[in-house]
Amino acid sequence: MPRTTLYSNRSPIIIAFTWRTSPVRVFLNAEPGLPTAVEWVSASPYSSFWRTWGDVTTRVYYSFWWLAAEGIHYPLQWDIVKNGMADHTSAIDTIEFNTKLPADTFLISDTDRIAYKKNSFVTEQVLRSNLDQRPLAPGTEFYPGIVRFPGAMNTALVLQPDGIVVLEAPISAAYSQRVLTEAEKRFPGAPIKAVISTSDSWPHFSGLREYVARGIPVYILDLNRPILERFLASPRTFFPDNFAKTPRKPDFRIVSAKTVIGEGPNRLEIYPLRGETSERQLMVYFPGHQLLYGSDPFQKLDDRGYFNAQTVSEVVHAVEREHLSVEKFFMIHMGITPWGELPRVIEKTESSAKSNLNNNR
Repeated sequence: MPRTTLYSNRSPIIIAFTWRTSPVRVFLNAEPGLPTAVEWVSASPYSSFWRTWGDVTTRVYYSFWWLAAEGIHYPLQWDIVKNGMADHTSAIDTIEFNTKLPADTFLISDTDRIAYKKNSFVTEQVLRSNLDQRPLAPGTEFYPGIVRFPGAMNTALVLQPDGIVVLEAPISAAYSQRVLTEAEKRFPGAPIKAVISTSDSWPHFSGLREYVARGIPVYILDLNRPILERFLASPRTFFPDNFAKTPRKPDFRIVSAKTVIGEGPNRLEIYPLRGETSERQLMVYFPGHQLLYGSDPFQKLDDRGYFNAQTVSEVVHAVEREHLSVEKFFMIHMGITPWGELPRVIEKTESSAKSNLNNNR
C-alpha cells in the first residue's frame, strides 16, 4: 500500500493511499471508527457516458448500518456519487454471512470461457489507445459533397467551396481522428473549416476535444457553453488525449439564433430548437436540398413508430417557426427519412388522445 497517509487529528479520520495507480481516500467516523465513505479517482473508459469526463472521482457513502451475527457491522445502503453527481444507490434487503454454497457455484464452463475469449476486446493495447477501436463505418454520399457515416451516433461531412464542415463530434477523440482521416481521403486538400455540436448529451460531444486541439472552430448552442467548458477542463491523467497534451483556448462560435455557414448548394443554416425537451439542441437546415438534421429529440422505434410524439412536435414546431421547407430529415440515430412522417405522428397521437377522452366521458 504505497504512499499511505493517515489524518488522525480531525473528524472524520481520513486514510489516503494509492491502489493500482488510483488515489484513494477512506473517510472513517471518528467515534465508532466505521467507514462513512470511500473515494477514488480513475477513468471509466468502457462507460459511454462517464468516459467523456476522463478522470472520474467516485465516492461511495455507506449508511443504514446493520448489526449482524458475530458482531459484524455492515452498511445495507451504498450511495454512489461521481464527479459530485448522484449516480445510483444500492440497497441490500437480505444479508447472510458464511453461507454454504455448492462447490460448483463459481465454476466457469469451458463453453463460457471460449465465448468470453471470442467476444472480449479488453486488452492493454486497446486500453492505452483511449479504448475506442471501433472502425468508422462506410459513408454514404446522399447528396454531392454530403456524406453520412452511420453508427451508434451518426456523423456527417459537408463539403463547401472553402472547406469541410463536420456535423457532430461524438464518441471519443479517437473516433474524431478517424473522421478527420476519412475527410482527407474523400476530399483531399479541403480544410476542416468548422464542426457543429448540436446537443448537451455527453456521448454526443465526447469527440470535440480533438477538434479543439487542432484549432478548429466549434459551433455550439448558447445554453451548452458551460458544460462544454467543463468538459474541456476535465483532467485526463489516465488516458491523455491530444488536447490534454497541448491544451488551447477553444474557438467557440455561439449560436443563439439563425446562423449561416458557407455558400453554394451545401450552404447550411443552424437554428436553436428551443423546445421543452429539446431546449439544449440545435437543428441544421440545408436549404439547397430541403434537408433537415434534427439532432436527437426523438428516435424511430423498431415497429416504425416514434418515441415520442411530444418531442416530434417540438421539431415540427421549430421548422414551422423558422418557415423552413423540409422534404427529408435525418438525426443522430436515424438515416434519411421523409419529413411527411412527422406530421402524421402528431395527428395520430392527438386523434388517439381525443378518442380516449371521448370514450372516458
